[in-house]
Amino acid sequence: MHAANGTDPIDDGEILYRRVPASTGWYDPRANPPLSPKAFHPIEGDATGLSVYRATYTSLADAAKGRAGKRYYVAVMRAGDLRREGIAIEPRPLPGDPGHAELPGLTYVTRYSDGADQAKVLLAHRLCLRVEGPFPAVEADP
Repeated sequence: MHAANGTDPIDDGEILYRRVPASTGWYDPRANPPLSPKAFHPIEGDATGLSVYRATYTSLADAAKGRAGKRYYVAVMRAGDLRREGIAIEPRPLPGDPGHAELPGLTYVTRYSDGADQAKVLLAHRLCLRVEGPFPAVEADP
């Protein structure tokens, strides 16, 4: 049973989503490997961990919603696969977004550490089950 507010523990079988901007070229289905570790590189807003979304609370289409006018892909992963490789996942619901979770080992401060580099390669090349999209751009609010 899942808590409506997203604070419940993340099951090993739970599917996670990571939004990937289409404009960056970080996903190219013709490339080998098709997904770049840069898709998992923390940015300044990732102070407590890299953002992911729980499929239990967030649809694939909602996970793909980012900045207005931008298109996104969505990388799909399984929580237990990440844990088996030592990558922790914590529920971190936000107001209006109970499906938000974070990978606390990947933060803006640690983004260039050896451990972070290894985790980004694992996530992109071994732990990503598939990539969906690109999804249509979201319109700006009037």
